[in-house]
Amino acid sequence: MRVCWSVKGGSGTTVFACALAVAIAERHGPTTVIDLCGDVPAVLGIAEPPGRGVRDWLMGSDRDPSQLDELAVAAGTNLRMIPAGTPGSFNDGALEDLLHASHGRHVVVDFGMMRPGETLRQRASADYLVSRPCYLSLRRAARLTQRPRSVVLMKEQGRSLTKRDVQAVVGAPVVAEIGVTEGIARCVDAGLLATRLPKSLAADLAALV
Repeated sequence: MRVCWSVKGGSGTTVFACALAVAIAERHGPTTVIDLCGDVPAVLGIAEPPGRGVRDWLMGSDRDPSQLDELAVAAGTNLRMIPAGTPGSFNDGALEDLLHASHGRHVVVDFGMMRPGETLRQRASADYLVSRPCYLSLRRAARLTQRPRSVVLMKEQGRSLTKRDVQAVVGAPVVAEIGVTEGIARCVDAGLLATRLPKSLAADLAALV
């Protein structure tokens, strides 16, 4: 399981999580992206599936892995998505069950601004704090009581903060820099991310795939 999260809205976490899942599916085969944020269908250009989702599974008392699989819908070649479902609260124990259910599979989880627990992040195969090189994002990241294992930096033109600045503030290595371009925005707006990953984005993701 690869965990993607952020400390500030608009950081690009969902686009990164979806693009990462597409890239993994293209290179390694069947991959699942799990939506805890609620925006994955829109980013992948598919209709919002009705009914239950991963949050319903997490809130249930019997978290059977086979029932989780039944929630998945096709989202592209070798790519499945498990939708968010009903808003609600669940504990870290439920997320531990999600980790167990994902064992041995290619799974990317979009947590959005929800902060996964320390135990889950340490046991996941990758823990990515997604951030832009902006003062407000780093100000919040500096207040974290538990450091992320790694940072994915969404690069923007005109920003004065550098990779070195981000690493110094967050206290974790920047493992990838993703260029935020008009081409990516157009791809997402057109609903083509799952079928036509921009070359620049694929190149930026290569080190993580």
